[in-house]
Amino acid sequence: MALKKVKRKAISQNPKSLLLYGAPKVGKTTALSQLDDCLIIDTEGGANMIEGYVETVKSREELIELLQEAQDGHEYKYVAIDTVDKIHDWAEKTVCAEESVKAVADLAFGKGFALVREKVLNTINILKEIFPHVIIIGHRKWAKAVVDSKAIVEPESLDLTGKLKNMLMADCDAIGYVYRDEEKGDLMVSFKANEALEAGSRSPHLKGKDMKLTWNNIYKKESK
Repeated sequence: MALKKVKRKAISQNPKSLLLYGAPKVGKTTALSQLDDCLIIDTEGGANMIEGYVETVKSREELIELLQEAQDGHEYKYVAIDTVDKIHDWAEKTVCAEESVKAVADLAFGKGFALVREKVLNTINILKEIFPHVIIIGHRKWAKAVVDSKAIVEPESLDLTGKLKNMLMADCDAIGYVYRDEEKGDLMVSFKANEALEAGSRSPHLKGKDMKLTWNNIYKKESK
């Protein structure tokens, strides 16, 4: 039987996985609390002063236990990991304990870093299997190097190292940089990449946009 030529319509316009990063205490967690049907998995204790659907986990073991409970059933449309930085730290500790080393760099040929990447990305993939939409919160990394007496500013990006950062960002449907408008005080999000900023989106309504961070702007009502 010959292959038929069939043009498919877009299945969804909203990001399945959304990465938001920015400076600490800029308002990312508070914004999450304003999203209906969102479970906030607080890994840093930063959600203690907000009202919302919050589950605080203090270790990788507690996170795994929470995800096992969610696999049995839940009522959430969204889940937010706040923050992925802590997921990375826990993965490093787990690898060191399992491999009996003091640091992941002690394992030859980059094996330690590969094991950490595997654990972090596996956690994100499990979240994507359980929940319709996943929001990953991270801190920004800003660096300036001096070469031949000239300052070189690296673009603002997610504060994770090497291949893990690249693989996580490539896997997300949308990457937004969260910041505060200094004049108006509004919480903003930029999906517009440039030489000083890593951002972007596969969702047409977010691509190249710099806008006020409201959930109605990010998640559009899907047509049935």
